[in-house]
Amino acid sequence: MRFPSIRNRIVTAAPHSTLIKSALFAISLMFTTLSQAQWLDPLETPALSTDRAHESLLLDITRIGSRLVAVGAHGHIVYSDNSGKSWQQARTPASVTLTAVYFPSATKGWAVGHDGLILHSNDAGESWVKQFDGYLANNAIVKGARAYKEKAITALDVAKNSGDATEIDNAEMFLENVTYALEDAQYDKESGSTKPFLDVWFYDAKIGFAVGAYGMAFHTRDGGKSWIDWSANLDNNDRLHINGITMVGPRSLMIVGEQGLILRSDNMGKNWRSLPSPYEGSLFGLTAKDDDVLVFGLRGNLYHSVDGGIQWRKVHTDSEQSLMAGITKADKSHVLVGNGGSLILLNRRSEDAKSITLPARTTSASVTQAPDGTIVIVGEAGIERIDTKGLVIDEAITMAEGNF
Repeated sequence: MRFPSIRNRIVTAAPHSTLIKSALFAISLMFTTLSQAQWLDPLETPALSTDRAHESLLLDITRIGSRLVAVGAHGHIVYSDNSGKSWQQARTPASVTLTAVYFPSATKGWAVGHDGLILHSNDAGESWVKQFDGYLANNAIVKGARAYKEKAITALDVAKNSGDATEIDNAEMFLENVTYALEDAQYDKESGSTKPFLDVWFYDAKIGFAVGAYGMAFHTRDGGKSWIDWSANLDNNDRLHINGITMVGPRSLMIVGEQGLILRSDNMGKNWRSLPSPYEGSLFGLTAKDDDVLVFGLRGNLYHSVDGGIQWRKVHTDSEQSLMAGITKADKSHVLVGNGGSLILLNRRSEDAKSITLPARTTSASVTQAPDGTIVIVGEAGIERIDTKGLVIDEAITMAEGNF
């Protein structure tokens, strides 16, 4: 069985890929807190305060107004109010690796990570409280699996009473599948809080989703006071790892994941359907402006759709480095980052891709645009600011030569 994708595993499906950030997440698991030979649960152990938190492994970054907030290893959350020139560490109640952060408003935000952890902030990222963890997630998944098994048993009884052989076969297959799902859920519960969330998205201060490994998906409609197992509403019977979620229209959402998984919902996440994928390998993320969508993943694969994922066009990046994250800038051009210091620039039509290798940088995990216009990248080496002023895609300017 493969261990989870982009934000918490070594991708065994692609051993040729070099040092993708998921390998870093697996490595970070080794740094559990030990004191006097006594193990402390990282879910209950606050992150240590350090002046170098912004120089450690960071996996996601976002901008809220004039503030930048980044999350990463050891429960570190840092924020900056001067476009990333200096950083302060936030107070966090857990020390597990955090993988994603999202703010739907100027003050309210959510961060997710390993061990099914969900944190919430009411003060623009300066302090955080725990809302949810893997123990609660396992209980919810087991409860849901038991309910589906009861429905499957009832459906089989109805089919047998009808005498229709096809209905009986379908009902028996459904019961077999939900029985396996229940067994898996019970095993996970016995194993502890092991599954990681890999992305989080909120529509407003109430409605949001947290998604992750093995098809894990949870939904809240009350700002995280309660989280509901939502995985049964996704067209993802193989429980493929879900790596990214974002909005692609007024009421439409899109999900991407391993094995080219692309799911779309047109009713704010209530129901999801699978879309034909242009790529069979793992997709690590997506960026969208309404129906104009970019999805990206292994080996520099990048695809563009102008109709919300119905049709895709391959964008040639001239790079085989895996792409991990991307943004659409204020001028509607795009910036994508990934392994080996790779940086891809696209114009507003998502054409004329320019591939650049950042000097002295290995893995980049996420990117955003700071208030002063600079590009801020986070990854293995912490935070890096890049001034792209004057860097035009159609011109032969190479950042590796120092023109930045």
